[in-house]
Amino acid sequence: MARAVGRPIKRGADLLLNDEEKPAYIRLHDIGRERRPRPLQEFLNDVGGLMLSADAPAVASFVAGKVLQRLLKTGKVRPLEGGPLPGAPDGLDDAIGHLAKSGRKYEAIAGQFRSLADSLLWRRGRSGPFASLNFGNTHSHAVVVGPGGMEERADLRVGVIYMDRYTRFPDHVQTQPRAFILLSPGEICLGNSQWFSAATGTVFANDAGQSFAIRCTARPLLAVWCQVEPET
Repeated sequence: MARAVGRPIKRGADLLLNDEEKPAYIRLHDIGRERRPRPLQEFLNDVGGLMLSADAPAVASFVAGKVLQRLLKTGKVRPLEGGPLPGAPDGLDDAIGHLAKSGRKYEAIAGQFRSLADSLLWRRGRSGPFASLNFGNTHSHAVVVGPGGMEERADLRVGVIYMDRYTRFPDHVQTQPRAFILLSPGEICLGNSQWFSAATGTVFANDAGQSFAIRCTARPLLAVWCQVEPET
């Protein structure tokens, strides 16, 4: 689906943004007063480093760079020792295990994310065009930093996507430019492009108003994405 020129994009069309509970946003002038837990800070540092590497596309690095610049200050952080939240997907440990075996640079990220996963508010994905059967039970996503995240703030989002084996995310349109990094193998379709296979560590971006879809085969999918939120 190509970008619709001159037509506003409804937030409900973006299937990674389901903010029905309307979390209490932290005001921008309150940002920077807390310290992040070490696993969260290291996770953001290591994932951010990969998204800014020389091999990453310039557009993705541009989006990620703006997010990382804002992450120099913290939002309101929920303590890790608060106990596990309900809803973590059953196959997540399998996906993290595969990531840990994908190379030394991913082993640390796998350990960091394992420390964070139970403190995230996991949401079931809404279905849509061309989604795999039973999609609502085979996909979950969570915000790590941003509205409803373990670090609450309104100016950006860092999110994660999990999908069971042989799951296809529905076609949907994004409201903001968004950068991604795959933490597992996957297949991607951006706008009017053909599907292409991507390995663990692939970094890419998708523009606002452009359709996006992703799927996986024999391994569960794990991906991280980030974006700057629009000013309100």
